[in-house]
Amino acid sequence: IALGKFVPWDPKKKFDPKEHIRRGYIDVSDNVVFENHRDTLRCFGYKKKGHFQRASWRIPGTDKQVWFPKLYKNKDWDNELNENFDTITEKYIGTDTKKMKWIVQPRDITKNIVFAHYKNFLGNVVYKFLGEFHVSLEESNSQQVVYKRTSTRVKLP
Repeated sequence: IALGKFVPWDPKKKFDPKEHIRRGYIDVSDNVVFENHRDTLRCFGYKKKGHFQRASWRIPGTDKQVWFPKLYKNKDWDNELNENFDTITEKYIGTDTKKMKWIVQPRDITKNIVFAHYKNFLGNVVYKFLGEFHVSLEESNSQQVVYKRTSTRVKLP
């Protein structure tokens, strides 16, 4: 408090994208989380009223997308975040051939701003900002895609 750096916790602002938009960036050190995709995407120019339920959304006018991966094994995917929080390995384990092509196809978007699907301590699903990750073509193959973190801070439009 004496140094002027204390920021009181305000539960109404915790999940509000306006705070981040006003500041002009999001940073991993700020523990940025959102309650849904729509509010997350507001930081990147999403204007629609309804909710967005897909795993990724291309940011208009850029070569980037916002990605909401589940970083645990589930029905179709076995995605892992390493212990340093700087590498994501995406593996498809389902049987849908359309999804399987995702792993082996060349990508027009290789830059991802990642908000991981995460259950907080209260058991609520939130989307936690992990940074910007780019596809590592050297480490990816027909079985998996490897993403390396390139930044812990993202400037907002």
